[in-house]
Amino acid sequence: MGSWGFTNFDNDTAQDFVAEVEEGGIDRIVSAIEVIKSIDEDAYLDSDLCAEALAAIEYIATAKGHMAEDFPEDAEDWVNAHKAQLQIIRGIVVKCQQAIDRIKNNSELKDLWEETEDFENWKKVLDDLNTRIS
Repeated sequence: MGSWGFTNFDNDTAQDFVAEVEEGGIDRIVSAIEVIKSIDEDAYLDSDLCAEALAAIEYIATAKGHMAEDFPEDAEDWVNAHKAQLQIIRGIVVKCQQAIDRIKNNSELKDLWEETEDFENWKKVLDDLNTRIS
């Protein structure tokens, strides 16, 4: 994963995900979140899966009116066109919170950030996302 900052869209995987949502729609967002739960609790989560899930959760937070400062403008247009559908996905908030917790505690992405000076900043970004999704 190419990364240039510690926010959820400061990496190649999240940027690619934005393009994938244009094609795959809401199903792509939901699947990126649900895949985290579908992987065995003891399994090590791949960093790209985590980056996609965090980007997907940002879409949900934006639909709820809590957009991140770095949310991509083209993605914002997409959310505005699909806001109603995003807000009624059954159980999505709990799934988002569980995914954030899992990524923050047991993932390759966490381990990669732990090796940098921005680890605390990255954890704050996840805490902020968890607050915005609630």
